[in-house]
Amino acid sequence: MKSINRLLLPIFFLMLGLMLTSCQQDSAQQQFEAEAYGPAEGYTETDLQQNVLSQDKQDWRVSPYYEGLIRVLPLFPNPINYGGTAYLEMTLNGAPVQSYVELGYLNFNNRWIPLQQETVSSEFELVTFVIDSRNFGSSAELARGLHRLLLYDGNQRLITYGDIFIQ
Repeated sequence: MKSINRLLLPIFFLMLGLMLTSCQQDSAQQQFEAEAYGPAEGYTETDLQQNVLSQDKQDWRVSPYYEGLIRVLPLFPNPINYGGTAYLEMTLNGAPVQSYVELGYLNFNNRWIPLQQETVSSEFELVTFVIDSRNFGSSAELARGLHRLLLYDGNQRLITYGDIFIQ
């Protein structure tokens, strides 16, 4: 009986440790998502060559679920003029993304506006999103300002978020 207990005790603690780690990751993901749905404040300023001129520490962090599996470079250029185009690059490094990723934003009515959906065919892939500033409003006056972009996987799991400033 003692030998069975000696075998079961380490297995029990291993399972308990795995469950606690999973709960912590879920909690971290929930915290990350709560921050993403907050108001847009500041933005990472970049030029056409992808150089970061000033950084908003909240922008373009990768969610705990995908940490180490996805790399996201800051949106560039940022800010952009109305009629201009910005780019967002994401590199998959073994990430188990489900079939596609979708970039979009919540408009002033808190309604989801998709900007671009990309099919993902490999766990190792470079995905580039092309963001047209005209998607944020039919005129410069309507589009002008700070907008929060959100990037989701095919299971509606948040990957990253950041802000774009349209002048």
